[in-house]
Parts: sequence; structure tokens; C-alpha cells
Amino acid sequence: MVYGNPITTAPIAEFTVYDKYAGKERNFLNFCSYNYLGYSFHPEVIADVQNTVANYGTGAVSAPLLSGYYDLSAQLESRIAQFKGKEDAMIFPTGYGANLGVLSCLLKPGDVAVMDILSHASIYDGARLAGANIKVFSHNNAEHLEKILKGLDTKRVIVCVEGVYSMDGDLVNLPEIVSVCKKYGVRILLDEAHSTLIFGENGRGVAEHFGLEDQIDITIGTFSKSFGAIGGFAVGSAPLISYLKMYARSYVFSCAMAPHTAAGILKVLDIYEKDKSLLVKLWENTRYMQQQLKEAGLDIGGSQSQVIPVIVGNDRRLREISRTIHGQGLYTGVVTYPAVSSKRTRLRLSMSSNHTKEQMDTCVQIIRDAFSKF
Repeated sequence: MVYGNPITTAPIAEFTVYDKYAGKERNFLNFCSYNYLGYSFHPEVIADVQNTVANYGTGAVSAPLLSGYYDLSAQLESRIAQFKGKEDAMIFPTGYGANLGVLSCLLKPGDVAVMDILSHASIYDGARLAGANIKVFSHNNAEHLEKILKGLDTKRVIVCVEGVYSMDGDLVNLPEIVSVCKKYGVRILLDEAHSTLIFGENGRGVAEHFGLEDQIDITIGTFSKSFGAIGGFAVGSAPLISYLKMYARSYVFSCAMAPHTAAGILKVLDIYEKDKSLLVKLWENTRYMQQQLKEAGLDIGGSQSQVIPVIVGNDRRLREISRTIHGQGLYTGVVTYPAVSSKRTRLRLSMSSNHTKEQMDTCVQIIRDAFSKF
């Protein structure tokens, strides 16, 4: 399998990679980046980032509770809270740090984190760091979730789910899961990492898509996907965010987000709220790609989003296929155990608004040829 090759250009639809195995730079079709809407190289975003670097320098160079909290940080938190329709928000240096900080802060030994089995590693790690008990329910299975909640003897419970699951590309079964959680009076944490700016009439995510925003206690998001930047956020009630800012260790003890990063994200929100043409193009590309892969006889599981798995089945076959497509100039995610079941290893395609029909057709052809050989 091919991992860890340095990329030498922007994460555009065709980029340049230093192939350490070949010992030279090569051009690849990029179906691996999370740059779903292409904002990381949008000229207006770059211009704002460059101007901010000239005024503020390259980093925050301090923790947010000391001298790392800039006016742009405050503006971004206010803007994200407004965008998500919540009382308050806080920003973290990474999306991983957001889940880690929130869960390790809110949970204590003896509390219970109940999570979908396909939840991200950061959710598991946050609960472990807290010393909480971890219970896992079958993917998207509200009945199994209810069995677990019914057997608990504490009300100090947080149920953790994701808007779009990053390995399968399917949506959370939010209506049924919310119904069960409300029945047992437990809190819900929803990670909208791969769904913010993608789902919902206003792009607020899967909770908006299902009309359940008011039923979610804590929402986590990241700026490293659709926003094309780096960082994470948490939104919720004002008292909750105030508490987290004082006690979430990955916030308190990390260097704050760089001012130029905040400026770039603020510009993305400006562009997105005025013009959603890139989102329209992303969905056109996603539907086209899903259809072409299906017609090629490939198994894309239950993908309902811009994250499209192509199921391979076992590690040995995946290794051969990944080497083959790499040799043909296609860069995809190569996902093996333990990230997924050893019987469900896969290629993972990340779609972008910048992909052309020709690039998508070439991608499908390369994958189909590789599958026919192994």
C-alpha cells in the first residue's frame, strides 16, 4: 500500500506528488483530499489569508487563555455560532482536539459514552481520556442503542454519532436515534465534520437536513474538510461553551488557531453564504461518480454523500489494487483494518466540486481495470 508521499502542489483535482518509491515527482488525479468545495485554493480566500499574515504574522504563538486569543478568533466564534444557530461557539486548533477536549471535559469516571461503532477515533479517545465507560451500538441501529440505554443505571450519559460517517459515506439515522435519546433523557453529541457546508438548506449539516437542530446538545465540526483550512469547533449553549473554555484541556493547553487561518475561514463563510454554486457542482459530481461506479459493477456500499467507498474485501487484494492504481496515476484513500473490518477494506474516494467529467471517467476506468486484474 502507498502512504506518506509528500505532495508538492495545492490539493487541486490533479496534483503533483513526490513518489518516494519511484524517487521522483509524478502527477496524480486527486480523489483523496477533503477539499470538497475547493476553498483551500480559492483566490479570494488566499488574498485574505495573505493580507492577514502581513498584519498578524504566521501564528497565534500562545494558548487562547493567555495571549493567543485574537480579534479574529472572537469574530470566528461569533460567526460560527450564528451560522449554526446556537448561543455560543469555541474554536480548537484541530477537529481531533475538539472531540478530545469536549468529551474528556464533560465526562468523568463512572459516566458512560455510548457511541456508534463507526465513530471517529477522536470520539473514542476523548471518552477514554475522561475515564468514562464506553458502550458501542451497531452502526445506525436505534434498537440496539435503546437496549444499551435501558440497561444503564446512570443518567450521566452522552450518545455520540456523526453526521456523515467518514469511511462509508452514509448518513446518521438521526431521527430514530434522537427519539431514543430523548426517551431516556440523555445528551447527544453530533460530529458534523464531513457534513458542514454540504447538507441542510443553509449548509449547517445533517441536523438541519433532518430538521433536528434543536434536539442536539453538542455539535462538533472541523475546518479541515469543506472549509479547506485547519481547526475544529464546538457549538452549544452559552454556559456549556463557557465551561469548556475553562476546562477542555486540548483547548486550554494548545496553541490557539493562527489569525490568518481564522481570516480564511471567515472569508469562506462570506463566499458560501452569497454563492452556493460550488456546492451545486459538488453534488453534480458526486451523483455522476456514484452512478458511473455502480455501472462499472463496483460496490460503493451505502454512500449518500461526497465520500464514496469502493469495497475491495481483503487486505491482500487491496494491496495489489492500490499499487496498480497508484502506478496508473490515481491517488485515493486506501483504508484497511483496523480502520474498517478486515472483510470490508476499501478505496475511499473524496469528491470535489473541481473534478471534471473527464477526470471522473478516468478514475472509474483505472479502478475498474485494477479490479478486473485482482
